[in-house]
Amino acid sequence: MRRALAAGLALALVALPAAPPGAQGPGCRAQNDVHVCQVEGFGSIHNQDIAQARDEAIIDARRRALEQVAGVRVDAETITRNQAVFDQMIRTETRGVIQADRVLDEGPVGDGRYRARLEAWVKDSAVQDRLESLVSELSIVVAVREENLGQPQAQGIVEGEVVARLVDAGYRVLDPAQARKVLAREQIAALAQGDVDAARQVGLKFLSNLIVVGQATTQRSQNNQGLVSAYARVTLRAIEAETGRIVTSVSLNQVRGFAAAEVAAGERALAAAATEANEKLQQGLEPYFKRKDRRIEVRVTGLPSLDEYRRAKAFFAQQRWVSDVQEGGWALEASLLSLTYPEKTLYLAARIGREPRYRVLQFDRNRIVLDYRP
Repeated sequence: MRRALAAGLALALVALPAAPPGAQGPGCRAQNDVHVCQVEGFGSIHNQDIAQARDEAIIDARRRALEQVAGVRVDAETITRNQAVFDQMIRTETRGVIQADRVLDEGPVGDGRYRARLEAWVKDSAVQDRLESLVSELSIVVAVREENLGQPQAQGIVEGEVVARLVDAGYRVLDPAQARKVLAREQIAALAQGDVDAARQVGLKFLSNLIVVGQATTQRSQNNQGLVSAYARVTLRAIEAETGRIVTSVSLNQVRGFAAAEVAAGERALAAAATEANEKLQQGLEPYFKRKDRRIEVRVTGLPSLDEYRRAKAFFAQQRWVSDVQEGGWALEASLLSLTYPEKTLYLAARIGREPRYRVLQFDRNRIVLDYRP
């Protein structure tokens, strides 16, 4: 029976007695630094392999337990978007997080799935540590307060330009509307003032290590024979959430715009300022992201041939943000490749783990160990 996935996780767990009668329904209750969660998980039954389906159901239930505890700090939509990363964390990094669990009931549910209901003891401080390890180096939160002639700008011109330029450069950018929906006005103001604690909280909330905050305003300048002018002022700061350090900042004053009407003049001033501000912002961010590049060794066991080794090399080279994939030698016992990557290793491991040919055995900052599955 295939128990590899469950066996690795079981090392972190402690056997417990049967569940007491009258146990609570799904949810979590806090006991000091531990959350006791009752959760359900499901696994698909393929080729009558009940054991594998059971393993997957238990892993799914453990993931749901961690998500419930993590949801106190992390935005729910962010968890959904990073589902593959959470799954990879469950499979490889639960030691010390789930202190213990027990199966309350289990069995096939008649629709081709296996259901497992668990009670899990999840350590809150350990979840905090794991969440910090998920914070993406290449994910960015953008929150720019914008007013035109003293009135809030419904469609942020400067903010929109910041987002568009970052997306064009290939970064993951949170929808600003989602950020405004989740963040309190006071949090955004605290970020603009360089509050380190606020930066860490917001970074964790969206699993993003870079936050671009700022303000854009306009004032009427003059009306010259029906041609109205206005000028814009823009300030932007890129803050590293982990440290609260200001990576780069932009400050523009007296950027003018002209139109027949005041509002239109203000919008043109904002548009002109947005272009200039974004050029300066990109110049400041480029060396920051460049410093994130590092070499990662990839070790793959069981590659059956040199052709399959080169196929693996091509697969890694196609992954987002991966560059300079180099051969280190093929051998059936262990083949080596190396590559350059700027993001947390977990993100690359999660992507590789979705490929049926490979199983992720372990990883750290500079290494990934895989098993080839024909």
